[in-house]
Amino acid sequence: MTTNIDIYRDKAIHAIETVFESEYHNTLGIPMPKIQILMPDDADYITGQYYIMIDDTWQIHLNFGKLPISFKEFEDEVKVLTRHEIEHYMCCPFDVITHLRMLKCIIDVYKKEFSHLGIDIQRACGAISNQAADIIVDTKNYFRNPKDTLISEINWIKKGASIENCPRHSKLIFLTKEALWGTSLDINETDQELLAIVNELAEKFKVNGIEDRASFLHKTEEYARTFFKLYIKDQSSANNNQYSEQSQQGSQSQQENKPQQGSQSQYGSQSQQDGQSQQDNSTQQNSQNISSAKPKDGDKNGSAFIFADPDKIKEAITALAEETGVQEFLDILTAAGIQFMSESEKHKLWFSIQGANIIPIEECSFSGNKEKYTFPSTWRVGDPIGDLDFMLSFMTSPKILPGITTKKWELATRDTRGSEKKQRDLLLAIDTSGSMGSVLHENDVLHQAVLAAYGILSYFESTKGKVALIEFDNTIRKNITWTDDYDFIKNALLVNGRGGTTFPIRNIRNVLEQSSNELVTVLITDGELNNVNESVSYFKEYLYDDNKLYIFVLGDSKSINSYNILKDIGAKIYSAKKAKEFCDMVMADLDS
Repeated sequence: MTTNIDIYRDKAIHAIETVFESEYHNTLGIPMPKIQILMPDDADYITGQYYIMIDDTWQIHLNFGKLPISFKEFEDEVKVLTRHEIEHYMCCPFDVITHLRMLKCIIDVYKKEFSHLGIDIQRACGAISNQAADIIVDTKNYFRNPKDTLISEINWIKKGASIENCPRHSKLIFLTKEALWGTSLDINETDQELLAIVNELAEKFKVNGIEDRASFLHKTEEYARTFFKLYIKDQSSANNNQYSEQSQQGSQSQQENKPQQGSQSQYGSQSQQDGQSQQDNSTQQNSQNISSAKPKDGDKNGSAFIFADPDKIKEAITALAEETGVQEFLDILTAAGIQFMSESEKHKLWFSIQGANIIPIEECSFSGNKEKYTFPSTWRVGDPIGDLDFMLSFMTSPKILPGITTKKWELATRDTRGSEKKQRDLLLAIDTSGSMGSVLHENDVLHQAVLAAYGILSYFESTKGKVALIEFDNTIRKNITWTDDYDFIKNALLVNGRGGTTFPIRNIRNVLEQSSNELVTVLITDGELNNVNESVSYFKEYLYDDNKLYIFVLGDSKSINSYNILKDIGAKIYSAKKAKEFCDMVMADLDS
């Protein structure tokens, strides 16, 4: 047996080398395929399994199942399979981002038009995408090598597809090839309605030529739409057949058992429950086995692609993050079978890419010493009553006119020496109360808050500044003291809102006291602080110490008016609905 397998392996190597050298002239930039001969006890022994692994490069794996007796037949089949996998690399999807975009097309079609079906689309869409790609790849190969490709396809259908037992949606891949090739694959389909649907789809695949890369996504979308429509028809037919069988069984049971009067309705109710249970089970089974007719590629993780090296697909995933919302991004990566990244890593990557618009909090301190001094200014209605200095007011005017002759003392600092500038350290204070919502819901305030925070962190990462983080609701959720581990801070930001909103003055004070550098604090909130008056009083004291303060108020809250008094002593207050608007506002201030 071992000697026989060695002969087959040598034949396979010779056939593969012939394809690489004679047909592609060794210009592919991918290594020769890895070959494995499967044993009879392997799950894929009958059909084998052929797939591409994206590791340090594209790597074709050809796992051969039950082997033919004829060596020539085997070599011809190896050539077809090698061409098939090479064309995935050369033609469709031809790069990782196209594969991910094809998955996105299918998920979009499903969610917009067919979400009522209850299919596990993350599990199913990889196989559907693979079928659309296989139609393109095999059709290209058929036009180049019609005889070998046709024989291989017919043998595959007979060997592995069990076409006669397949529902219509599972026949779609093979019937579409038959229509595109204009020749029989020995399927012998007689359903005229199905054939009309297939012919219409085939015409859409012909538009601009089968190899036109610009139309791959459109063709994938059309294939998915047709696939789901046929799936609905198959579900309807299955339910009708099931109902007919149950009706016949129920009628026969009634005739044999002749239930007494009054018991028939109870029996009928139980029959309906049993029927519904069977229907639910059938739907679940169909959802899990939505594509029972396998294409040639193995469908591990629902896909012909197995992602193994994060460095090689980072560029594609980055591009995907730029094009998608966060939940859509997560769904596509799951559908692609990308397992080397945890959920939190996926979240962090998406926010890092989307928050790439750096928000430059360019606040610098001087190297010289600071000298504190006080000066008189006008006390206005709305200022804390404790700030009013009656003696100074009487010395200014015998008449007390609030906001005109009333006075208070302001505290300020000035540089006494030195002019060298140094970037301040950043304290990031994020409101994570229930009113902020969910970090993954793009219309929620917290989602925009985290995007803004990532933009600010990107700037401080570029300046190598120290960062501290406090997340608060009614309690302290996160309290990270001064660090330059920016990834640690970014991970900590990925939380959902809960509870009320109390600004943690004591904790803020403690964190600030742990830094020997001058500071800039950024508060991101929807503005609804329970202790807003106390917070404003604290911020005034904080600003008098020559620190810098930014307050980003998200949403439509009118509470921003509570902070406007801080503008007079150097705070910068912004109100917006989107993180990008904050970026634009900060940039505009820098340019002014």
